[in-house]
Amino acid sequence: MNKQEIKATYQRDLDALKFEYKTEKTRRRYAWRAKKSELKYAVKASPKAEKKDAKRTLKREKREYKKEAYLQKGIFLEKKARLKKKMRDALGSVVRIVTDHAPESLVGGLTLNYVLIFLLVGILQAVFVGVSANYVLEDRAAESLYTIAASLEAGGLEEQVAKALAKENDMNITLFRGTADVSYSFGLEEYQEQLPFNERIDEPFTHTVQAEKLLILTRRVETPEGSSYLNLAKSMKKEDAILSVIVNLLLLAIGIALVASYFIGYRTTRKALRPIGILGRAMEEMSAAKLSDRLETADIRTELVEVVRSYNGMLDKIEDAYERQKQFVSDASHELRTPLAVIHGYADILSRWGGEDPAVRQEAIDAILSQSANMEMLLERLLYIARSESGKLRPKIEQVDLLPLCNELLQEFRLLHPARNFALEGQGSAQCDPAMMRQLLVILLDNASKFTAEGGHITIALQQAEDQTVLQVRDDGIGMSKEQTDRIFERFYKGDSSHHQKGYGLGLSIAKILAESQGGTIAVESKEGEGTVFAITI
Repeated sequence: MNKQEIKATYQRDLDALKFEYKTEKTRRRYAWRAKKSELKYAVKASPKAEKKDAKRTLKREKREYKKEAYLQKGIFLEKKARLKKKMRDALGSVVRIVTDHAPESLVGGLTLNYVLIFLLVGILQAVFVGVSANYVLEDRAAESLYTIAASLEAGGLEEQVAKALAKENDMNITLFRGTADVSYSFGLEEYQEQLPFNERIDEPFTHTVQAEKLLILTRRVETPEGSSYLNLAKSMKKEDAILSVIVNLLLLAIGIALVASYFIGYRTTRKALRPIGILGRAMEEMSAAKLSDRLETADIRTELVEVVRSYNGMLDKIEDAYERQKQFVSDASHELRTPLAVIHGYADILSRWGGEDPAVRQEAIDAILSQSANMEMLLERLLYIARSESGKLRPKIEQVDLLPLCNELLQEFRLLHPARNFALEGQGSAQCDPAMMRQLLVILLDNASKFTAEGGHITIALQQAEDQTVLQVRDDGIGMSKEQTDRIFERFYKGDSSHHQKGYGLGLSIAKILAESQGGTIAVESKEGEGTVFAITI
């Protein structure tokens, strides 16, 4: 069914439902009125002792009637809603039929759009031309009627003149004396008795007789007998034939335009979407070995250039992430290989001589425990970095007073490193995660303690600004070169291998993650032999 049939069916079912509801409502109303009259009579006729019971019965029946009325109205509204939903589903199915049969490919869909646009434009143009042509033809026919009427009046309304004009112009000419008596009538004999009298003087109108359209004009004329009416009826066969030719030509032009629009649209769409095909094939062929391949934009002169550039930019990021992942796996494997080799070596010693020599056994056990602890720490840091990259690291931001936190940490580091001098300057607070901030400061203080000689100074400085807090960790240790400061936050990078400090080169990379996850930044300034300053801005 089409839309009109679906809506007509809905209206028919709705009318039937309304009729059923109103009929039942009327029946209930009349039944209640009869019962109400009976109950009221029972109240009046009841003895005084039974009047209260009769009134209660009347009120109870009234409540039941209203309850039934509300219930039936609810059922009616529910059925009406179901009918409406059924109509909407049916209309939706019509739309789905159209969309399901639409082309699935982008080229086919766009070509169909081209054809539909041409069809719409062609129909609008055909309607405009057809209406305009019909108006012009009717206007010319009306002008000819006025001209013939004027010629007849000029010729004194002679019968011979009227007969000749009627035959020549394929029309009917009738002269009425008054509004009923016919003086004469010529032409279109088969329609003479069916031609109406036009009461709108000098206003032509169209009238259809036996499937033939006629244009009728009535004029008041003066004759020796008094006022008469000249009725002219012109057949529109020629005008309709001309209009039919025009319509057929328009339909032919629309058909040719649709065929042309299909081929033009198909070719244009394929040419415009060719870069998408190239992009799709490149995506299919992409692999780890081809991450360095990029699409050229020189031959693409459409808006798809931006798509290709975005694709190339995406490949740049993927390649960079892939290379960093490869390096990360390589570095992690290298770092894990050392403790595993130590554990394997001492386990081999235990299996050969450890059972007989207590000193060897204890040495092996201590080494295995130490290397296991190192591996556990390394794995924890690797997992921490993995959580941060997967977006699972979510800080709990709150207002934190940094002064007590820094004092507490410095007390702990004074106990761990009594040969270093720790100090705290300034005060401040920030919106941050207290646990993350503590871990961040532990990493920086531990790093400063490693590379500061005994008797050296390590200082935490707090600076409070209007919208940010700057926290600095300064030391007067060995410092770093420019090359080292550029790479200090890279994973597994150890800036100073000459001091043989323990570590895996993950601490400062984790410090950067901690700072940035709280919405802050971390920066470093250092000079060899003078010391290093790490600045955290929150």
